[in-house]
Amino acid sequence: MSTALAISHVNAGSSQDHSSRRATQASDLTKLFEAVLHRGDTETITVRELLGGLETSAFGIPLAALAVPEIIPVPMPGVSLVIAIPTAMLGAQMVTARERVWLPASLLDRRVPAKPLKRAVRSMLPLLRRIDGFTRPRGAIFHGKAGQRVVGVAVIILALLIALPIPGTNAPLSLTLFILAIGLIRRDGLLIAAGLLLTAASAALMAGAALALTEWLFGALLA
Repeated sequence: MSTALAISHVNAGSSQDHSSRRATQASDLTKLFEAVLHRGDTETITVRELLGGLETSAFGIPLAALAVPEIIPVPMPGVSLVIAIPTAMLGAQMVTARERVWLPASLLDRRVPAKPLKRAVRSMLPLLRRIDGFTRPRGAIFHGKAGQRVVGVAVIILALLIALPIPGTNAPLSLTLFILAIGLIRRDGLLIAAGLLLTAASAALMAGAALALTEWLFGALLA
Protein backbone atom coordinates (compact mmCIF):
# COMPACT_ATOMS: atom_id res chain seq x y z
CA MET A 1 0.00 0.00 0.00
CA SER A 2 1.40 3.42 -0.94
CA THR A 3 2.00 6.10 1.68
CA ALA A 4 -0.81 8.25 0.24
CA LEU A 5 -3.28 5.36 0.38
CA ALA A 6 -2.20 4.52 3.92
CA ILE A 7 -2.75 8.10 5.06
CA SER A 8 -6.11 8.15 3.30
CA HIS A 9 -7.09 4.92 5.03
CA VAL A 10 -6.07 6.27 8.45
CA ASN A 11 -7.93 9.53 7.85
CA ALA A 12 -11.04 7.61 6.79
CA GLY A 13 -10.82 5.50 9.93
CA SER A 14 -10.36 8.59 12.08
CA SER A 15 -13.34 10.22 10.40
CA GLN A 16 -15.48 7.14 11.06
CA ASP A 17 -14.35 7.06 14.70
CA HIS A 18 -15.16 10.74 15.06
CA SER A 19 -18.61 10.23 13.50
CA SER A 20 -19.19 7.29 15.78
CA ARG A 21 -18.29 9.36 18.85
CA ARG A 22 -20.63 12.11 17.70
CA ALA A 23 -23.43 9.61 17.23
CA THR A 24 -22.99 8.17 20.70
CA GLN A 25 -23.00 11.68 22.17
CA ALA A 26 -26.62 12.26 21.15
CA SER A 27 -28.78 12.32 24.26
CA ASP A 28 -32.06 10.46 24.60
CA LEU A 29 -33.76 13.85 24.55
CA THR A 30 -32.24 14.64 21.14
CA LYS A 31 -33.50 11.32 19.81
CA LEU A 32 -36.95 11.98 21.27
CA PHE A 33 -37.15 15.41 19.65
CA GLU A 34 -35.97 14.02 16.31
CA ALA A 35 -38.79 11.46 16.49
CA VAL A 36 -41.32 14.26 17.02
CA LEU A 37 -40.25 15.81 13.70
CA HIS A 38 -41.29 12.62 11.89
CA ARG A 39 -44.91 13.04 12.99
CA GLY A 40 -47.43 14.45 10.53
CA ASP A 41 -48.61 18.03 10.92
CA THR A 42 -52.22 16.90 11.32
CA GLU A 43 -51.39 14.29 13.98
CA THR A 44 -51.66 14.70 17.72
CA ILE A 45 -49.12 13.55 20.29
CA THR A 46 -49.92 12.36 23.78
CA VAL A 47 -48.16 13.95 26.72
CA ARG A 48 -46.88 10.44 27.53
CA GLU A 49 -45.09 10.26 24.15
CA LEU A 50 -43.78 13.80 24.51
CA LEU A 51 -42.24 12.97 27.88
CA GLY A 52 -40.45 9.94 26.50
CA GLY A 53 -42.99 7.36 27.63
CA LEU A 54 -41.83 7.73 31.26
CA GLU A 55 -40.46 4.19 31.12
CA THR A 56 -37.48 5.41 33.08
CA SER A 57 -36.21 6.36 36.50
CA ALA A 58 -34.62 9.52 35.05
CA PHE A 59 -36.35 12.87 35.62
CA GLY A 60 -34.31 14.89 33.11
CA ILE A 61 -36.14 13.96 29.90
CA PRO A 62 -39.69 14.80 31.08
CA LEU A 63 -38.48 18.03 32.69
CA ALA A 64 -36.71 19.13 29.51
CA ALA A 65 -39.69 18.23 27.34
CA LEU A 66 -41.99 20.24 29.61
CA ALA A 67 -39.74 23.29 29.39
CA VAL A 68 -39.63 23.54 25.59
CA PRO A 69 -43.17 24.88 24.93
CA GLU A 70 -42.43 27.93 27.09
CA ILE A 71 -38.92 28.56 25.73
CA ILE A 72 -40.28 28.54 22.18
CA PRO A 73 -43.88 29.62 22.88
CA VAL A 74 -46.47 27.08 21.69
CA PRO A 75 -49.89 28.68 20.99
CA MET A 76 -52.01 26.46 23.24
CA PRO A 77 -54.49 27.78 25.83
CA GLY A 78 -53.50 27.15 29.44
CA VAL A 79 -50.03 25.90 28.48
CA SER A 80 -48.41 27.44 31.57
CA LEU A 81 -50.52 25.36 33.96
CA VAL A 82 -50.10 22.27 31.78
CA ILE A 83 -46.36 22.72 32.27
CA ALA A 84 -46.27 23.98 35.87
CA ILE A 85 -48.40 21.26 37.47
CA PRO A 86 -46.50 18.19 36.22
CA THR A 87 -43.20 20.03 36.70
CA ALA A 88 -44.02 20.61 40.37
CA MET A 89 -45.08 16.98 40.72
CA LEU A 90 -41.78 15.79 39.27
CA GLY A 91 -39.88 18.13 41.57
CA ALA A 92 -41.73 16.75 44.60
CA GLN A 93 -40.86 13.20 43.53
CA MET A 94 -37.20 14.18 43.29
CA VAL A 95 -37.30 15.67 46.78
CA THR A 96 -38.79 12.47 48.18
CA ALA A 97 -36.20 10.41 46.27
CA ARG A 98 -38.85 8.45 44.39
CA GLU A 99 -37.26 5.71 42.28
CA ARG A 100 -39.65 5.93 39.31
CA VAL A 101 -41.19 8.88 37.50
CA TRP A 102 -44.96 9.06 37.96
CA LEU A 103 -47.67 11.33 36.59
CA PRO A 104 -51.46 10.77 36.50
CA ALA A 105 -52.83 8.90 33.47
CA SER A 106 -55.37 11.69 32.85
CA LEU A 107 -52.48 14.06 32.14
CA LEU A 108 -50.31 11.58 30.25
CA ASP A 109 -53.17 10.64 27.91
CA ARG A 110 -53.91 14.26 27.00
CA ARG A 111 -53.28 14.90 23.30
CA VAL A 112 -51.62 18.01 21.85
CA PRO A 113 -51.33 19.02 18.18
CA ALA A 114 -48.07 18.00 16.53
CA LYS A 115 -47.60 21.04 14.28
CA PRO A 116 -46.79 23.69 16.93
CA LEU A 117 -44.69 21.17 18.87
CA LYS A 118 -42.67 20.40 15.75
CA ARG A 119 -42.04 24.10 15.24
CA ALA A 120 -40.72 24.42 18.81
CA VAL A 121 -38.63 21.24 18.56
CA ARG A 122 -37.16 22.32 15.22
CA SER A 123 -36.02 25.57 16.82
CA MET A 124 -34.46 23.78 19.81
CA LEU A 125 -32.69 20.89 18.08
CA PRO A 126 -29.62 22.80 16.77
CA LEU A 127 -28.92 24.12 20.28
CA LEU A 128 -29.54 20.73 21.83
CA ARG A 129 -27.12 19.03 19.44
CA ARG A 130 -24.44 21.56 20.31
CA ILE A 131 -25.08 20.98 24.02
CA ASP A 132 -24.72 17.23 23.47
CA GLY A 133 -21.27 17.89 22.05
CA PHE A 134 -19.74 19.61 25.09
CA THR A 135 -21.61 18.17 28.07
CA ARG A 136 -20.17 15.20 29.96
CA PRO A 137 -20.41 13.49 33.34
CA ARG A 138 -18.75 15.68 36.00
CA GLY A 139 -19.52 17.12 39.41
CA ALA A 140 -20.37 13.84 41.14
CA ILE A 141 -21.75 15.76 44.13
CA PHE A 142 -25.02 16.24 42.20
CA HIS A 143 -25.39 12.61 41.11
CA GLY A 144 -26.61 11.12 44.40
CA LYS A 145 -29.87 11.32 46.30
CA ALA A 146 -28.86 14.50 48.14
CA GLY A 147 -28.10 16.24 44.85
CA GLN A 148 -31.40 15.03 43.41
CA ARG A 149 -33.28 16.50 46.37
CA VAL A 150 -31.58 19.88 45.93
CA VAL A 151 -32.48 19.92 42.23
CA GLY A 152 -36.03 18.86 43.13
CA VAL A 153 -36.45 21.91 45.36
CA ALA A 154 -35.24 24.14 42.52
CA VAL A 155 -37.68 22.46 40.11
CA ILE A 156 -40.60 23.11 42.48
CA ILE A 157 -39.59 26.78 42.83
CA LEU A 158 -39.40 27.17 39.04
CA ALA A 159 -42.79 25.47 38.59
CA LEU A 160 -44.40 27.88 41.07
CA LEU A 161 -42.81 30.88 39.36
CA ILE A 162 -43.93 29.66 35.91
CA ALA A 163 -47.49 29.35 37.21
CA LEU A 164 -47.54 33.05 38.19
CA PRO A 165 -49.33 35.23 35.61
CA ILE A 166 -46.41 37.59 35.06
CA PRO A 167 -45.83 38.44 31.37
CA GLY A 168 -42.38 37.85 29.90
CA THR A 169 -41.02 35.67 32.71
CA ASN A 170 -41.90 32.14 31.61
CA ALA A 171 -39.32 31.84 28.83
CA PRO A 172 -36.25 32.58 31.01
CA LEU A 173 -37.67 30.46 33.87
CA SER A 174 -38.28 27.54 31.50
CA LEU A 175 -34.80 27.96 30.06
CA THR A 176 -33.41 27.58 33.59
CA LEU A 177 -35.51 24.43 34.00
CA PHE A 178 -34.16 23.17 30.68
CA ILE A 179 -30.56 23.73 31.83
CA LEU A 180 -31.22 21.74 35.01
CA ALA A 181 -32.86 18.97 32.98
CA ILE A 182 -29.96 18.71 30.52
CA GLY A 183 -27.58 18.58 33.47
CA LEU A 184 -29.54 15.62 34.84
CA ILE A 185 -29.69 13.86 31.47
CA ARG A 186 -25.97 14.26 30.80
CA ARG A 187 -24.96 13.91 34.47
CA ASP A 188 -23.17 17.24 34.10
CA GLY A 189 -22.72 18.85 37.52
CA LEU A 190 -21.49 22.09 35.96
CA LEU A 191 -24.80 22.59 34.15
CA ILE A 192 -26.75 21.61 37.25
CA ALA A 193 -24.81 24.15 39.34
CA ALA A 194 -25.51 26.85 36.73
CA GLY A 195 -29.20 25.95 36.79
CA LEU A 196 -29.31 26.16 40.59
CA LEU A 197 -27.67 29.58 40.57
CA LEU A 198 -30.11 30.82 37.92
CA THR A 199 -33.02 29.46 39.97
CA ALA A 200 -31.83 31.31 43.07
CA ALA A 201 -31.36 34.51 41.07
CA SER A 202 -34.82 34.18 39.47
CA ALA A 203 -36.51 33.60 42.82
CA ALA A 204 -34.73 36.61 44.33
CA LEU A 205 -35.68 38.87 41.42
CA MET A 206 -39.31 37.75 41.46
CA ALA A 207 -39.51 38.21 45.24
CA GLY A 208 -37.95 41.67 44.95
CA ALA A 209 -40.39 42.64 42.21
CA ALA A 210 -43.34 41.36 44.25
CA LEU A 211 -42.17 43.30 47.31
CA ALA A 212 -41.72 46.49 45.30
CA LEU A 213 -45.18 46.10 43.76
CA THR A 214 -46.75 45.50 47.19
CA GLU A 215 -45.07 48.59 48.66
CA TRP A 216 -46.21 50.67 45.68
CA LEU A 217 -49.81 49.47 46.04
CA PHE A 218 -49.89 50.19 49.76
CA GLY A 219 -48.31 53.58 49.14
CA ALA A 220 -50.95 54.39 46.51
CA LEU A 221 -53.78 53.29 48.81
CA LEU A 222 -52.50 55.32 51.76
CA ALA A 223 -51.77 58.44 49.73
